[in-house]
Amino acid sequence: MMNKNNKNNELAKRWEDSGMTLAGYAAQRHIPLGGTFELTPRCNLKCKMCYIRLDKPQMDQIGREKTAKEWIKLAEEAIESGMLNLLITGGEPLLYTDFAEIYTALTTMGFIITLNTNATLITPKIVKLFKKYPPTATNVTLYGASQETYASICGNPDTFDATIKGLEVLREVPTVLEIRTTFIQDNQHELNRIRELANQYTKSFAINIIVNKAVRGAYSDVESCRLTPAQMFDLSRKNSEYYRALNSETEFALEKNMDTDNHVQAKDYGFDLPPKIITCLAAKSMCWITWDGKMLPCGSFTSPYTLPFEEGFKAAWDRLPGLFEDIRLPQECLDCEYADGKCSNCPAILQTETGSFDHISPYICEIAKERAKRYNNSTTK
Repeated sequence: MMNKNNKNNELAKRWEDSGMTLAGYAAQRHIPLGGTFELTPRCNLKCKMCYIRLDKPQMDQIGREKTAKEWIKLAEEAIESGMLNLLITGGEPLLYTDFAEIYTALTTMGFIITLNTNATLITPKIVKLFKKYPPTATNVTLYGASQETYASICGNPDTFDATIKGLEVLREVPTVLEIRTTFIQDNQHELNRIRELANQYTKSFAINIIVNKAVRGAYSDVESCRLTPAQMFDLSRKNSEYYRALNSETEFALEKNMDTDNHVQAKDYGFDLPPKIITCLAAKSMCWITWDGKMLPCGSFTSPYTLPFEEGFKAAWDRLPGLFEDIRLPQECLDCEYADGKCSNCPAILQTETGSFDHISPYICEIAKERAKRYNNSTTK
């Protein structure tokens, strides 16, 4: 099992490296190589830092979930427009009533599918489906290494055991498994235990240390629970040191920090394309379709958006970049000493943190300062 996992993760790493180049190539031609279908904002967990979760009454005030027929039709249009990589997410996508119908249709169309799930709803029926049509990759969120931590973060201690059970049955599915953890005050003390638990199932462990505010009508309590910039970089350093010590010629592991350093090698991948305000591949070769039918550059945006279910996928995709032509970063950001690549700021983060594109985010500013301080300290040693 270990050798097979190593081989799968080596293949995943190679695909990730080549995939970035392919995505940059697609961006230069405005081909929607990668997309996300956010089937539902509903979730059976109530994580205090979740940026998207909605209850049914909240959803009814905003819109409605799209039907399986509507998603399948949109997927057919998307693949005709050049989409290859497709992320299926939520909320918890397995809560979507007709998940099996949509999933089967998408896999038989030929998409390279990645599934985001909390693994608590992996039933024998789902396992049977995944054995027949395995997702290329499966990302499982693991919020802690104990019932106590799951109770604190997710609101229900029993969901820890459900997650572990889900990971156990996923062993039967030939998919590249990645376990991801978002760290906040409640679980930062469990880094080693979470990683040790994750490594029982996969050598691919990704951490998220930046937690932004909720979007599109959702509510979260991130300001009271997210890490301070110093805590963020301390945790990231500890995790990186672990993997540097682990990796050798005979041992292979993947470790990711999901911090969005969009400035890194941006021009090498063709990111310096319209709309230039967005310095990643969003709206260039990537897009996000929300549960209620909006096309956004990525899931962190609230607006502006197009309506692919109404105007057609290609028309919505072609119109999307132009909506951002007149958006500018605040002058304070443009004049900032960290504007040369030391800040991972972007319009999506500004909108999420401040509610507009016109105001700076003190939280993001503090992260940039901490990053610069640590970079300067490392280069002067």
